[in-house]
Amino acid sequence: MATLAPRRPAAPADRWFFTSTALLMLALVFIGFAPSYYLSGIMPPPPGLKPATTLVHVHALLFSAWMLLFVLQTQLVAWRRTDLHRALGTIGFVMLPAMIAIATVSALHGVHRASGPPMIPPLTFLAVPLLDIPVFALLIGGALANRRTPQTHKRLMFIAMIGMMSPAIGRMPLAPPFVGPVAIFVLPDLFLFALVLFDLMTMGRVHQATVWGGLLLVGSQVLRVLIWETEAWLAFARWASGLVA
Repeated sequence: MATLAPRRPAAPADRWFFTSTALLMLALVFIGFAPSYYLSGIMPPPPGLKPATTLVHVHALLFSAWMLLFVLQTQLVAWRRTDLHRALGTIGFVMLPAMIAIATVSALHGVHRASGPPMIPPLTFLAVPLLDIPVFALLIGGALANRRTPQTHKRLMFIAMIGMMSPAIGRMPLAPPFVGPVAIFVLPDLFLFALVLFDLMTMGRVHQATVWGGLLLVGSQVLRVLIWETEAWLAFARWASGLVA
């Protein structure tokens, strides 16, 4: 996804793991957002969801494009087209500031649309997308800073994408106990668990990017669960969402 590519072709195990998981992520995003957006009008919408606004369409277009670009970039590395990977990475670099800005405004706006999972109050759920933005930015920034270190680069990019699974999986009509924090955090983190296993199987150790990126992701998730129902957070969420009312 970034502005660079590995100088050497990806090993077969790398090609298989990162391309297959990227495709799985794409499928989960589509399934999760199908009722509320992609298949809106065909499938029944979530209860209480208001019609999509221009901001929603811009957000959906931007993040869908990012997801497709991520999948394409993993495929290009697998196909050993690092020249195209590098060229398309420039697009991702340009998209990133717009994504951060749109994601912030959309998260606040989503409180008024009740666009989060139906089992979680909107002000509570705001902690999920709003606090994911700095985590996403840090991980992508780390990936860009390590663009000449392919193994670090691809792992940080991969972990950054795990955060995008939370809103998608959290919206799926899962049965207990796979609801609430389990759906939003635990199920997406299976991708992180898979990355840890992949590291152990291919290198005999967990790569340091997996360790530090994973700690940042999981630590932020724990923080969100600890604060999202506190009076302090709810007061902040009420105030912040009021800025775009």
